[in-house]
Amino acid sequence: MNRYITRGIVQNLSTALQHQLWQFVAQRENEQSKELEAIDYFHVFQFHVHNDQLYIKHKQERPEYVKIHKANYSKGININKVYIIREDDVDLSYYVMLLPEEY
Repeated sequence: MNRYITRGIVQNLSTALQHQLWQFVAQRENEQSKELEAIDYFHVFQFHVHNDQLYIKHKQERPEYVKIHKANYSKGININKVYIIREDDVDLSYYVMLLPEEY
């Protein structure tokens, strides 16, 4: 499935963190398909720094899901939230990673 990122992601989120978020989405959707759950199209990632360690909270609404990941990243970050949305059209499905203000 194709993956797209917006200009805001390119300018504000390192490729290492982008890659890590894509991995979290793939992991979550793999878990949901194994459990035969409906797969939510909307992923929300919130960033939080505690004791110089970056944590990423991955949230979904249907079914309700929250998981906190320790990021493999040691530099500062100037954003606090990222969305990844799956679009399912009749003949094409793809993902878009974007900042909330780009929604």
